[in-house]
Amino acid sequence: MREGYLTLATGDQKYVAMAANLAASVKTMDPTRRICLVHDVAAGPAAEHARFFDDLVFLDPDPRYPHVMNKLRLFRASPYERSMFVDADCLLVKRDVDRYWDHARRFFFCITGAPQRRGEWKGVRLEEIVAARDLPYIVQMNAGVFFFDKSEAAARFFAEFEDFYQKEFETLAISNYRGANSHSFELYLGIFLGMKDLASALMPNFGNESWMVSTWRAPFCRFDIASGRSEIFKLGRFLFGLPVLPTSITRLSPTFAHFIGLKPRATYERLAGEFRRRAGGRG
Repeated sequence: MREGYLTLATGDQKYVAMAANLAASVKTMDPTRRICLVHDVAAGPAAEHARFFDDLVFLDPDPRYPHVMNKLRLFRASPYERSMFVDADCLLVKRDVDRYWDHARRFFFCITGAPQRRGEWKGVRLEEIVAARDLPYIVQMNAGVFFFDKSEAAARFFAEFEDFYQKEFETLAISNYRGANSHSFELYLGIFLGMKDLASALMPNFGNESWMVSTWRAPFCRFDIASGRSEIFKLGRFLFGLPVLPTSITRLSPTFAHFIGLKPRATYERLAGEFRRRAGGRG
């Protein structure tokens, strides 16, 4: 199995239902590749959800990897030679995903993002972390979609990333806006990518060539499955830093729409329902 999509659903079983919606969107928009659900349900996911997946991988619960930190275990879990991980609350809304596979194959790991040296992110001041750890930068990103292969370089990357995480996890040296005992996969990854100086492996992500864009704080979204039309309008350049005073608006056309908080709910539910009807599911 050379290439496939990977998604994760652990803890609350609502994520399995969301992952099934994602799988249905993949079956509709990219039927040439397989999709695997990595889950922690010992008995396996319910048949109504399992039928949308080609492969199922059980992930034994481990308290060292709370919730999203299980993304660190995906390298070992994936049954594919090349994997595109996608968060369960995403949907594949365009048929141009081959362009991102083509770009990502040049690297052992690929994600969108931008190197940053200052500013606030995840409740921390980036300049303080950069200075304290003597980093060239921290990669600021949304880890809803990323790519990796099963090469030796990728194996070393994930092994070193996991070792870095475990040491930080034990000392609670890294915390974010959710509190001292919370853990942000994105913050750990952003620091680690800076440590390894891997900005060259970042996927371009803008305009009509957007691998993934979230619907967070988007005043307007429009998607049409039949035509593959995908539009998200984002507000920016906020006056005085206030989210209610934007001075710009940008149109983006993502291939994956990341419905954080499943908002806008009506749009998400309409798309999910149509994808399920179109995909049908296996068996």
